[in-house]
Formats: sequence, structure tokens, C-alpha cells
Amino acid sequence: MPITVHPKTSIENEDVRNQLERLYDTSPEFSDGKDAIEQLEQNLSQYTLLYTAEFNTRIIGAIWCTGQGESKTLENIVVHPANRGRGVADRLVSEVCRMEEIKGVKVFEPGCGAIYRCLSKLGKI
Repeated sequence: MPITVHPKTSIENEDVRNQLERLYDTSPEFSDGKDAIEQLEQNLSQYTLLYTAEFNTRIIGAIWCTGQGESKTLENIVVHPANRGRGVADRLVSEVCRMEEIKGVKVFEPGCGAIYRCLSKLGKI
């Protein structure tokens, strides 16, 4: 499954916002998609970057990358239920690490068990 990973500093685009809200509706981390979007918007102004996994222009996964300097925390990963079990989370975490390492990040902290497993597979923990 050829996915592309894109960093986002805002979610002002209405289509992106709607896709993310529907995606985070499926996440147990938040009460619903609206709650996730509200928290994301607050965090985007405070050293957080959103990375999306996209397939044919549709957002099928997302993860937040927070922090400053050489250490970042990866958190709130979600993959659309129809795409789970296809390696989307592994690919998303791998690409985020690659993109952040280019910026000088050396340490990645997992925000949950799923991200810990992905980082372990990559040898980042």
C-alpha cells in the first residue's frame, strides 16, 4: 500500500479537518473527533507537528510529534479501521522519525504502547 506522509502545522483546510475528525472518532484516546481536534489545535501552537499518512489523497493515519530540540515525543497515533493491520502505523512512525532526524532529532519517546512497539521495531528504543 503506497502511502505518503505529510507534516502539517495547522488544520485550517476544512477537508483535512473533517477527515481528521472522522479518523479520531475511531481513537480510544479521545471522547470523540471534535475533542481530538480541539486538543490538536491547542498543541499545534506549542511545539507540536501533526503528521498524516495519506493514500490517494485520503488521510488514513495520523500522529502528533511534540517537543523541542533533540528529543521528541510521538503520541496520539491513529489508523483508520479499514487500514489497520497493513503496516500503516509502522510506516508512519518510520517516516516521522526519518523526517525529524533530518532536523536533528536524536531521541524519540513513545506516547503509548503502540508507538513503543513501532519504535522498537525500528531500533529507536
